[in-house]
Amino acid sequence: MSAMRPVVGTPLAVILSIFGWGFSHNWPALMGSTEDPEDGSAVGNVCYVAALVYLGLIAFCTCQVGVNKRYARISL
Repeated sequence: MSAMRPVVGTPLAVILSIFGWGFSHNWPALMGSTEDPEDGSAVGNVCYVAALVYLGLIAFCTCQVGVNKRYARISL
């Protein structure tokens, strides 16, 4: 299961970064309606933090896959 996290998490981190960029720069597609958030910069910062969390999970799971491959010959 942890081998799939880098495959799934990388595009999600990219998408969150794009949304963060869009909210931070008040893109009309994201900020042009009356029901959109008041502070686009704050929403953009939250998207950036979420992308960093995803990148941390990707790094951890990639290391976990490497360790599991390296020590695959040990059986419990």
